[in-house]
Amino acid sequence: MKIYPLLTEVEPLHDYKLVLTFGENEKRIYDFAPNLNHKFYNPLTDTKIFKNVSVIDGQIEWVTGQDFCPHTLYDKSVPLIN
Repeated sequence: MKIYPLLTEVEPLHDYKLVLTFGENEKRIYDFAPNLNHKFYNPLTDTKIFKNVSVIDGQIEWVTGQDFCPHTLYDKSVPLIN
């Protein structure tokens, strides 16, 4: 069983990308845009709503009730290179 680092921070960027901080300051980028085709995530096409995201109990959540699995975020994101 794979052990994932804890998701601690999220920062929304333009073009529906998220900068995610895991564990000991490991930063990764996840492109959320492909998920917006799903009916559940459709409200997030409004950038004002999309940018209102936070980390709650180790996963990301929006004020409109959408959430997303932190393990998928980790597996499908790429390392942020400064």
